[in-house]
Amino acid sequence: MAEFPVSLDSLKTVSLPSSLIFLTHLLLLLLLRPEELYTEEVKVVGPGEPILALVGEEVEFPCHLSPYLDAEHMEIRWFRSRDSDVVHLYRERQELPGPQMAQFQNRTKLIKDDIVDGSVILQLHSVVPSDEGLFGCRFLSSDFSGEAVWELEVAGMGSDPHISLEGFKEEGIQLKCISSGWYPKPKAQWQDHQGQCLPPESEAIIQDAQGLFNLETSVVVRGGAHRNVSFSIQNLLLSQKKELVVQIADVFLPGASPWKSAFLGTLVALPLLLAVLGTPALYFLQKQRRSQEKLKQQAAKKQGKLTAELEKLQTELDWRRAEGQAECSILVSRPPGVQAASNSTPPQTTLSE
Repeated sequence: MAEFPVSLDSLKTVSLPSSLIFLTHLLLLLLLRPEELYTEEVKVVGPGEPILALVGEEVEFPCHLSPYLDAEHMEIRWFRSRDSDVVHLYRERQELPGPQMAQFQNRTKLIKDDIVDGSVILQLHSVVPSDEGLFGCRFLSSDFSGEAVWELEVAGMGSDPHISLEGFKEEGIQLKCISSGWYPKPKAQWQDHQGQCLPPESEAIIQDAQGLFNLETSVVVRGGAHRNVSFSIQNLLLSQKKELVVQIADVFLPGASPWKSAFLGTLVALPLLLAVLGTPALYFLQKQRRSQEKLKQQAAKKQGKLTAELEKLQTELDWRRAEGQAECSILVSRPPGVQAASNSTPPQTTLSE
């Protein structure tokens, strides 16, 4: 193989194309200071449309730099409508809980696996109605500042509706329905079997301390035409609803049934029947109570007799102890030659009840 000697002097004589020199300089800039090259073009990209989150669930806020840049040494701040309302703060390669708003403490988590590519995600746990509104994310360094803002919408599906029969009213029957835990304010509606709206007799929607709405509404159903009554409650934001259908027998409709008087008579007679049935039970309880009192009195009387017997026995025992001590004293103090009478007899004590 032929060899072609190459020297530095020969390379100096070769002129490089100007386009190659330009590309070389551009490559050096990219390798040495990429952030300075893109300073004027970098922007923060957040959620492009409102985010919908369910009450009690978790929501994520993704943000990244475009084009991708290393954000590990930047300050990244999530905030509400104002920059000072800090939701989460990352600075100097660590998370700072100090400036965080009280309502977000222990509820946020930063996912920074791709932070070297300028991409981060903030997780917000246990969403509540008060979280609804504007959120923002800001990237900040010595030569760059940019932010993105988006809206969080919160929705909550409440409990299943519960319908109860309240009684007769205005030639009809009154039905009441309750449901709780809705957000935002729900829309409720009563309908008959033909799908026609029934005007509610009353309706109250109250917001509790957690910001959730609780509903209580009632309707009066008249005549046999409304045998099937339906109730629906809808979350307009989620376009979802819960519905309940009640079938009403004619016997419960006063205007359409001859059983009204009999039914009302039964309601009146029922307390009287309970009173009659309760009289023997009351007599039995009183008799049992008197028997227990008599047994207590007999037990107390026996206890008194036993106490009296014990007192008498204790008296005799004390007397015998005293007698024995007296005999010992006489023996010790008798002069020499004097003998005690052999036939001395102690006094007798007779115990009688």
